Amino acid sequence: MDALTIALIIICIGELFFIFYLVQRERQTRVRSIKKMEERRSNFVSIISHQLRTPLSVIKGYLEGLVTGDQGAVSPGQKEYLDDALKVSRETIELVNDYLNIVKLDPEKMELNRQTVQLADIVRAEIDKMQTLARASNCTIELAEPPASLPPIQGDAIKLRQVVENILANAIKYTSGKGKVAVSLKDRDGSIVFSCRDNGVGIPDDEQEAIFTKFFRARNILHKNTTGSGLGLYLARVIVGAHGGEIWFQSKEGAGTTVYVSLPKHSPSTQ
Repeated sequence: MDALTIALIIICIGELFFIFYLVQRERQTRVRSIKKMEERRSNFVSIISHQLRTPLSVIKGYLEGLVTGDQGAVSPGQKEYLDDALKVSRETIELVNDYLNIVKLDPEKMELNRQTVQLADIVRAEIDKMQTLARASNCTIELAEPPASLPPIQGDAIKLRQVVENILANAIKYTSGKGKVAVSLKDRDGSIVFSCRDNGVGIPDDEQEAIFTKFFRARNILHKNTTGSGLGLYLARVIVGAHGGEIWFQSKEGAGTTVYVSLPKHSPSTQ
């Protein structure tokens, strides 16, 4: 090997190291930028959540007064509407509190109101609730009928509904053309596995590691006429983790995304 060849090899190695240095520096700059943006957004969400909690509590108080008849008798039909409104009000206050916990506290401290719940019932209810959004988005939702032997789990029904709702909403909003969302529930060893597959835009490879972080929105959906805080999947990860479960996904840009949630059949504290 002559001197010129050795020199060329050394130059190539040096260029590779320089390129590696530039890539690492760019990555560190991007991470710092994301952290600063996340801090600003966290502060914003905290302020908005605080501002929402008081009027929501007032609305809940008025609804409770109407439901109990303190302000006069109501008809059965009116009471049914008021009961539904009161239920939504209470759940919304619970979610606002969760958002405050997310931006202010360690996610591990999230409190759960555990009870025996049928995940299949929660999924069916959320699919029914999402049908209007699906039709508006030219999307269909198909649920593979869960096995009759699917056991219940110990979990917080309100928070699990939010997990399913967030995943379904993303799947519907980010489909293109005639969308299709396929949902299934399976009994696997000690867990119940929920999956939601769409044929939407997918997540770019270089952004997939950030999908469960706060305020994440992939660049390929920013041009779509959709709204979102970017907290949905982060909140889902926090709630699933608090239940002792796991959440993960498979995605290919342009070919869709499948999100999986695995929840233990028994509470970690009872195993």
